[in-house]
Amino acid sequence: MGHEVLVVGGGIAGLATALSLHAEGIDVVVRESVPKVEPLGVGINLLPHAIRELDALGLLDELEQVGVAPTNLAYFSARGQMIWEEARGRAAGYKWPQLSLHRGTLQVALHHAAVERLGVDRVVTGRHLISINQHADGATAHFDCRDGSGQQESIDASIVIAADGIHSTVRQQRFPNEGMPLWNGALLWRGAVEYDPILDGNTMVWAGHPDQKFV
Repeated sequence: MGHEVLVVGGGIAGLATALSLHAEGIDVVVRESVPKVEPLGVGINLLPHAIRELDALGLLDELEQVGVAPTNLAYFSARGQMIWEEARGRAAGYKWPQLSLHRGTLQVALHHAAVERLGVDRVVTGRHLISINQHADGATAHFDCRDGSGQQESIDASIVIAADGIHSTVRQQRFPNEGMPLWNGALLWRGAVEYDPILDGNTMVWAGHPDQKFV
């Protein structure tokens, strides 16, 4: 017996999709390549329309406890001169906040929720996608088991959702001549440190110029 939906990839997009489908009573399973989901990544910014979806999944209270909710966004020049400021999140009249938090924290929260709601046998890590065969009733996905067993797993599903990242196996199979993604020439450096509050402690600051800026 196959499943209604197979989600390939247990990142933020794949897990949020799986949780949303499960909430609608749809039979869904998730397979993730890495053996264990770790809180990896950098800081990300979630605007109210994204928080609305996470709230619908019942995760808002948990995420508010581990994130920072900016109430103001201020733009400064490279010399530190104020250019513009505006309210953000609930302070701007939205029903939901804007949240800044660690990407890994969000992914782990989604993963725990998916395992709890879908079941540990449906959200499985250590499964690296090899290929997908389409047929009249849907598709069959073939995975390498990254547990040292050398075995493979095949899953039948009516629909396969490819959420397997920038180096997507599904995309490479469907578009073999596309090549690697094109780089736009921008470098982004991210880091996090403990520091005294800036301004009122709830302001997101953008400073710099078009070629180089600090957030």
